[in-house]
Amino acid sequence: MNQANTIRMLTINEAAERIPGISRHHIRQMCIRGDVPSIMAGRKYLICEQVLIDYLSQPTQKNLPTPDMVNGIWRVEL
Repeated sequence: MNQANTIRMLTINEAAERIPGISRHHIRQMCIRGDVPSIMAGRKYLICEQVLIDYLSQPTQKNLPTPDMVNGIWRVEL
């Protein structure tokens, strides 16, 4: 099989070892929230290595202002 087409699935522990600076707890929370697609194999989460790398390579957009937020304050309609 071609090495480029191989899908490598990682457990949370393996992912934390492969990617320095991210704890097992943080990776587990990303899986639970659905930030990173994962599958459950018994009691373990399995994460595609390339999907995790792609997710972590993207710039975060969570803290960008939205039309309903000004200076970090949400607009409330009364």
